[in-house]
Amino acid sequence: MGSDRWLFASVAEISTAVREGKVSALEVTNAALERIEATDHRLRAFRHVDAEGARATASELDTARRSGVSLGALAGVPIAVKENIPVNGLPREVGSLVRRGERSDSDALAVGRLRSAHGVVIGMTCMPEYGHIGLGHSPLGPATMNPWSMSHTPGGSSSGSAVAVASGQAALALGTDGGGSIRIPSACCGVVGHKPTLGRVPHAPLRAGFSPMSHLGPIGRSVGDVAMMLDVIAGQDHSDPASLPSEGVCYAELSQESRSEGRIAWAPQLGTTTVDHDVLQVCLSAIEALEANGYTVVEIDPFLDDWTDAWAILFDVMMASLVVEHLSDIYRLSEPSLIARVEHGLGTKAIELAKAEATRRDVWAAFHRIYEKFDVIVTPALLGPPLPVDPQTGEIDDPEAWSDRWFMHMYPANLTGQPAASVPVGTTVDGLPVGLQVMGSRFADGRVITFASAVERCVDWLGTRPEVD
Repeated sequence: MGSDRWLFASVAEISTAVREGKVSALEVTNAALERIEATDHRLRAFRHVDAEGARATASELDTARRSGVSLGALAGVPIAVKENIPVNGLPREVGSLVRRGERSDSDALAVGRLRSAHGVVIGMTCMPEYGHIGLGHSPLGPATMNPWSMSHTPGGSSSGSAVAVASGQAALALGTDGGGSIRIPSACCGVVGHKPTLGRVPHAPLRAGFSPMSHLGPIGRSVGDVAMMLDVIAGQDHSDPASLPSEGVCYAELSQESRSEGRIAWAPQLGTTTVDHDVLQVCLSAIEALEANGYTVVEIDPFLDDWTDAWAILFDVMMASLVVEHLSDIYRLSEPSLIARVEHGLGTKAIELAKAEATRRDVWAAFHRIYEKFDVIVTPALLGPPLPVDPQTGEIDDPEAWSDRWFMHMYPANLTGQPAASVPVGTTVDGLPVGLQVMGSRFADGRVITFASAVERCVDWLGTRPEVD
């Protein structure tokens, strides 16, 4: 079996084969590193590739297996980590010239758990500066490219993480999501991204206080892959005071259930902005497939008022608090769009912040009423296809056309802390991926995984991937 076989193998296939000695962890790791070398000069998913460290880890796993050690659930699985998450000894530059040259001196708790499950961290993936925008460029270097189309954004801010998984450079990736940053690039790149319930995956070491809207979560090529990673990284740890006890379920097992019943609230539009016709048609096909497979689907009217200003206040205040000690460098080195967010955060009055928190409660109450009648709420992940960008700079072709409303279906899950996943369901007439978002009530990550898996089975996307030279 050639090493290329492992580039798009499932996490279960890789880990089982490594544990059983059918392939070495080093062979799988080398295949991933060779794929990065062959493709990343175009895709630019990685800020830093730790080839030496990855090979050393893989070799240690192979030695341990030969000596009789039982390897973990992610044995030999190549994993990419977003560059704002600490990995011991590796750069943590968060896409910013202000942080250029910084390195972490310890692993984030989630990274440590991935290592304990014998995953192989292969490097740090690119992101826009401080994750402040849902696109794929930053001042640190060339923009990250969408493997489906170099002239369209890969989304952000976990840009490189989604691109690495979609293109076969890594089997899994760890991202963060404060306003869609896992789900946006997953939708743009045709992969699965799950933003867990706030606290399901401990966010330690903490950033920006308790980070009340920022979540850590997995990106993979299938719901099953994502579920296996979530099983490893979820679980309470008191270094994060918001972290939650175990849900008491095995997410990987739930992803394999073949149930065909449940009540789905289909919300083609959550607020005041309509969805692109082409995107909506792809999503409607998935909804029809769910109905044909026995699910009860009820279309609901938009049930939210305009909540985007509240999200922007909370996000920008969090961003300002994150960079306030580096303000002079921010003004000197950072992008105007980041500076605008920081200034908005710094200028927010206490009463405005209190009103935004009140809106957060109103949004939660609106969702809670829906969950009293339905298992999940399903929406188009994005209100349009991946946005056109300059293939050299990664910036929007028409800056006046850029709007946070493109991903406004992302915000509610960050405001409320409820779990949400983006699952690929097809492509537009132009061949661009479309994601369907599955949202569940707070704590119900298992339910989201179950219904996301149902979507995946109904649309037959598995194995679909971009052509990357």
